[in-house]
Amino acid sequence: MIEQDRQMRSRLDSRSVAVLDAVVRLHGETGRPVSSSLVARFLPRSPSPATLRAVMKRLEEGGFLVQPHTSAGRLPTDAGYRLFVDRLRSSWPLRRHDVPAQMMETARRAAPAPGGQDRIRDLARLLGLLTRNISIVVGPSLDGVGVERLECFPRSSDRALMVLILNNGQVRTRLVDLQGDFPAAVVAEAAGILGRRLRGRTLGQLRREPVPALDLVRTPATRCAARLAADSRVLLEDLESGEVEMDGVGRVLEEPEFQDTEPLKALIRFLESPRAIRSALNRLYRSDSEPFGVWIGRENPLSSLKRFTVITGSVDMQEGRGLLAVLGPRRLPYQRTFQGLELLRRIGGGLEPDALH
Repeated sequence: MIEQDRQMRSRLDSRSVAVLDAVVRLHGETGRPVSSSLVARFLPRSPSPATLRAVMKRLEEGGFLVQPHTSAGRLPTDAGYRLFVDRLRSSWPLRRHDVPAQMMETARRAAPAPGGQDRIRDLARLLGLLTRNISIVVGPSLDGVGVERLECFPRSSDRALMVLILNNGQVRTRLVDLQGDFPAAVVAEAAGILGRRLRGRTLGQLRREPVPALDLVRTPATRCAARLAADSRVLLEDLESGEVEMDGVGRVLEEPEFQDTEPLKALIRFLESPRAIRSALNRLYRSDSEPFGVWIGRENPLSSLKRFTVITGSVDMQEGRGLLAVLGPRRLPYQRTFQGLELLRRIGGGLEPDALH
């Protein structure tokens, strides 16, 4: 099937490619089927109406366009988008410098401060502004980060707020059900017992090895410490793989594609699990050797996202390599998305936006 697609693409002449390019761009702007008259107005040197209709008919027969119903215009298929994206990627080494002035200004204005505590969240927000779709940033693995200290603050007789402080300045909290009534002094003693066993150990060590054994003597403090240890594992699991931040979900849900509830449900199921997002982006990132991986519609190996396009990339940060993704309808603005990802890679790596030039 792949070889057949390549042969079909190679037979397209420059006029067919130009018409397909016009349909992809016009559908991206309007979200509606594209008529031959609209293509004629878009192309600077349009062929005659009869020739244009014949070209669009051939593109439809080749599987690059589809006509929803007889009186409608055409829509790009997954194969049509793929041809458009592959041509865009082939020229990207040159076109990557053509960033619109408005995007550059947005990047300069909204770039997060280096080393900020909310840097991953700020980068996701910036990527959403630049690409106008759902942006996802997965921070670098924190395996090498060590535990500075652990504190607990009682909230009731059987609940406490556990505060984990890391040696990179990050702070994580979790409300713990102690499954028993423990006085504040016992909770403080338990936190001290567990904190001494965690202090100085890295998250990677704690992932590979269990928390060092608590005191064998059964006391209220050791029982409480055991309960805290169980919840600390849950807290550490989310930290080990890097934090996940996203932006732009509300913006994308306003698009006409989400009038159908099925893609909406699929999107929500995917986005509600940070662990699933990390796993999916790692899987996609490892599957593509290009600077940006592009997964369109049915070619997407993630079954829940067959109605979307996912574009992935990476960013080298001080703490290690993070992952980037932009998720949206198949008609998302591909060139703008590539430019936004390229800008974010520079900013995330500590460079100024102008370093792209």
